[in-house]
Amino acid sequence: RQEEATREEEEALVVEDDMMAEVAVVAEEEADVEREQRDKRAQPGPGPMTPESALEELLAVQVELEPVNARARRAFSQQREKLERRRKPHLDRRGAIIRGIPGFWANVIANHPQMSALITDKDEDMLSYMINLEVKETKHPVHVCKIMLFFRSNPYFRNKVVTKEYLVNLTEYRPSHSTPIQWYQRYEREAYRRRHHNSSPNFFNWFSDHNFAGSNRIAEIISKDRWCNPLQYYTRMKPPEEGTEISGELLSYIP
Repeated sequence: RQEEATREEEEALVVEDDMMAEVAVVAEEEADVEREQRDKRAQPGPGPMTPESALEELLAVQVELEPVNARARRAFSQQREKLERRRKPHLDRRGAIIRGIPGFWANVIANHPQMSALITDKDEDMLSYMINLEVKETKHPVHVCKIMLFFRSNPYFRNKVVTKEYLVNLTEYRPSHSTPIQWYQRYEREAYRRRHHNSSPNFFNWFSDHNFAGSNRIAEIISKDRWCNPLQYYTRMKPPEEGTEISGELLSYIP
C-alpha cells in the first residue's frame, strides 16, 4: 500500500507539472496572438514594392519569426519531457516484469520476421542471458538513438551492459559507436572467427560491425517496433492438456 501511495503521489506531481506547463504555453500563445493583432493594426496596407524593399520586408518578417521558432522549440522540448515522465514508471514496471521471464528477449528477437534470419543457435543461447533492453533518444545537440542490452552473468562475455549508438536524420540511422564486447578467453577465438571469417550474418556481427548490411534497418526495427511492444513477438509453450504429452506448439500472445 505504501508503494501504491508513492506511485499516486508521483503521478499527481506529474499531472501538476503538466498543468503548469500547459498554462504557461497557453499564456505565451495568447500574448503572441495579441501582439500580432496589434502589429497588424499599426501597419499600413500593402502597396507596390521594389525588389529591395521586398527583401527588407522579408528580413523584418524573418527577424520577427525567430523568437516564435525558439518558443516553439522550447514548447516541443517541454512536451517531449512531459511524455517521457509519463512513460517512465510504466517502462520501469515492464522491465521489472520482463526480468522475471527467462529468455524473454531471446524469444522476442528470434520470432521477429525480419530479425530471425540473424539469429544463429549460438546467438540464441547468448541472448538467453539477456535480461532487459532499453532504447533512449536525445534530440540535442544532435539526434542520437542509444540501444542498450543488459545481461546477467554468462559464460561468453563479461559485459553487463552493451550499447550501440546511432546518429539519426530524416532518412537513416547511421551507426556511430558500439561497446567493445569483453569475451572470455575460452570463447574469444570463436568470437573472432564468427566476426572475421563467417560470411553468414549473425546478431553479434550486427552489433560490432558498423558496416553491417542493413544495420540502420535493424536499429529502426528495435527502436520503433520491438521496444514499443515486444509482447507481440513473444511466444510461449502451449500448456499441455490433461493426459497428453508436452507439445512444442507455440502459443502467440498476439490477440
